[in-house]
Amino acid sequence: MTNSTSNCVSSNSPSATRRAFLARLVAMGGMAGTLGASSIAVAAGSAKASDVILRPRLDLGLYRVRMEMDVKGNVNLTKDPLLARANDSSTKQQLPITAKIALDYEERFLRPRNADLESPIIAAERHYHMAEGVSRLSRLDQTSQLRGNLGSIVARRDTLPEAIYSTSDYLNHDELDLLRTPIASVALDHLLPTQTLTVGEKVALDSNDLASAFNLSGVAASDVEISLVSNDASNAKLQFQGKLDGFVSGVPTQLRVLGKLTFQHSVRTVTWAAVAIHETREIGMAEPGFDVTATIRMIRKPLEKPLALPSTAVAVDFDSPPPSERMLMAIDCEKIGVSALLDRRWRIMQDGAGQAILRMIENEQSIAQCNLRSLPRLSEGKQLTLEAFEASVQRTLGKQLDQLMRSEEQLADSGLRVLHVTATGEVEGIPIQWIMMHFSDDSGRRVQATLTMDGESVTRLDGSDVQLAASLQWSGPGGTGGEETDVDSAEKSGLDGTETASSAGQQLRLEPADVVDPGKTGPEHVISASDLPTTKR
Repeated sequence: MTNSTSNCVSSNSPSATRRAFLARLVAMGGMAGTLGASSIAVAAGSAKASDVILRPRLDLGLYRVRMEMDVKGNVNLTKDPLLARANDSSTKQQLPITAKIALDYEERFLRPRNADLESPIIAAERHYHMAEGVSRLSRLDQTSQLRGNLGSIVARRDTLPEAIYSTSDYLNHDELDLLRTPIASVALDHLLPTQTLTVGEKVALDSNDLASAFNLSGVAASDVEISLVSNDASNAKLQFQGKLDGFVSGVPTQLRVLGKLTFQHSVRTVTWAAVAIHETREIGMAEPGFDVTATIRMIRKPLEKPLALPSTAVAVDFDSPPPSERMLMAIDCEKIGVSALLDRRWRIMQDGAGQAILRMIENEQSIAQCNLRSLPRLSEGKQLTLEAFEASVQRTLGKQLDQLMRSEEQLADSGLRVLHVTATGEVEGIPIQWIMMHFSDDSGRRVQATLTMDGESVTRLDGSDVQLAASLQWSGPGGTGGEETDVDSAEKSGLDGTETASSAGQQLRLEPADVVDPGKTGPEHVISASDLPTTKR
């Protein structure tokens, strides 16, 4: 028995196999759930008395987590967001950022039926007792807080970064940003090496475990190593350090990490962590780049029963992706005064007076663009006709137009009248499809939406035009200052202010260039990642 254990620890078999063998060893001895890590080390025979195998309890699946984060560094932006990732350094700007975030939540692990306890956790249900953040970007202060009526929050980790959604309402971008953390509490125990550890000995961490712990889509290269710092009857303390090259939804990122973990023997789990991350992420088509250092402090406590989570876990269909109806995003274009529920791939690129521009971006590929504009008000009770709208579409597209494929009028659930015209054509040899929608009400207020995409991207729109038509509603004063015009002049200007077909085609063909200025070696004010507190918890 002793020799078998020693051979298993030193073998090159997968970590899951080694952990499973140790679990069976304990069960065979009739001591499952009570044998401590020190006892396992003694059973290994060849191990020294000071050596240890850290075997977390795999049956633990309910935790209370407190996480605090301090962020400091620089955000890298393009001066024109519609030219994201342009190669010319003169188009970039760098803004200092500081942020403090505090999260306090219960977390319940969710597994498919009959799943192996050795397998990674691919879903978690959370109840947030608190989620707050304050930040300053340049001289702009912002406070974020999770609404209290969102019910349970589910994090699906089938693919990373994790997909987060509420079971009862729709999250907005601020709330999502607040809940996306640079380290995942659910993955901490998987950073523990499976072999016998000697104080000072370094062990390389697996790339998949690093991607899971740091919530990255993947890790291409890493030299991150973990070592045992000390071990006594109460705790084992570990430290990891190194660099890794990864990516998040197609955007390259580089991390330098230094972290300290405390494994508590009595509950056999990581109960405390302090991690400093210096991350340099390139500018993406939908997200800014940044060069920041984040310091994270985390306390985890196993719970015997839920405090605020429902007694019955939320149902998750692990054979299907996250439910599309829960993955919609609440988008608010404040300057126009409209809001809508859209696919999360849509991001606001520009929100100016009377105009907003959104782009649908997936894995750094632009699928479509949506231009939203306020139009001059009509006299109260007057509406633009569908025939006049069709004529305006034809005049605006001109020679680029091939045909009008669809024209219809409908009344949305919000009470807005929607004119919907789909047209196809060609811009500089590229097949283009336009979907144009005119929203209005009896007060005379009007907004124009123009969706533009190339022919190959039409199928990837996934009904976003239908979703926009069904969910758009007024969210503020908006409009053009209450100007009134007669119907004739309004019909003559039906598409007044929308982009021309030529400019839309040029935007679709913008090529993403190489990224951040290599001369930028780091943020102006970055807190040191050279040390972390080890005594305060």
